[in-house]
Amino acid sequence: MPRRTALLAALPLLLLTTACSGTATSTATTTVTATATTTVTATATATATVTASPSSTATVVSVTRCTVAHLTLTLGPADGTAGSIYRPIIFTNKGSSTCKLAGHPGVSFVAFGSSAQVGAAAAHSAQPPTTTVTLAPGAKASALLRTVDYGNFGASACAAVSVRGLRVYPPGSTVSVIVALPSGSKACSTMVSQLSIGAVVAGSTGQ
Repeated sequence: MPRRTALLAALPLLLLTTACSGTATSTATTTVTATATTTVTATATATATVTASPSSTATVVSVTRCTVAHLTLTLGPADGTAGSIYRPIIFTNKGSSTCKLAGHPGVSFVAFGSSAQVGAAAAHSAQPPTTTVTLAPGAKASALLRTVDYGNFGASACAAVSVRGLRVYPPGSTVSVIVALPSGSKACSTMVSQLSIGAVVAGSTGQ
């Protein structure tokens, strides 16, 4: 009886010891792998192509100045009033291309034989005003020449001599043409103002 009692008394102690010597294992493993890869590729290519439309090209034809190589020079009909004679010097384009004239021709009397200048060259008249005249082949321009009668100046002031014609330089030219005057023409050999010339105009009248 005493032994049984001792066993019964020892049983709770054994149970308590067993309970206390138990092993509790709790393993919590959390693995978080966060991989955030952000690749932003921004390619902005702006190409502006401007194509110019074909340009408009205007061909400008250059018109040359008329020279003696282009021209035939003649005298138009004379018109006399109050001691002066008016007659046009006519420039006709004898060439095959267009040329132009602008301004006053150079004009003077020339002597027989030597063709030397006689007296003063023509003064430039203010009228008509200077314009550019374009001469197509066969077209005419003219300048009005005024000649004061040599008798108006008196014998000593004039010292008249016979002349064969007029030396005419087209406007802007350094080459002249001699245009014949009627037989018996005379001019002052001194420097009196006997001649005056207007600017060239279109047509054959000088006006």
